Amino acid sequence: MGSMSVHLEQRLERFVEKQVESGRYASADDVVRDALQMMEENESKRDLLRVHLAEGAAQADRDEFVDDFSFDAFKNEVDQDES
Repeated sequence: MGSMSVHLEQRLERFVEKQVESGRYASADDVVRDALQMMEENESKRDLLRVHLAEGAAQADRDEFVDDFSFDAFKNEVDQDES
């Protein structure tokens, strides 16, 4: 595993320290690693949403509409596609 030095503004540094002090994380490395993993997951979800939106726009252009759309079912599909 590689090593990287990161400089944080004071507000973020305090936040990281608070997370470690709370016992939620064992180290600052763990806080940053978890934050980056969450960011990566969010980016993946956003990318998938863009794909679905483009597909939907193309379908709308072709007058292909869905009468029984369920946002909850759509959200579940996006969550499953990500994993």
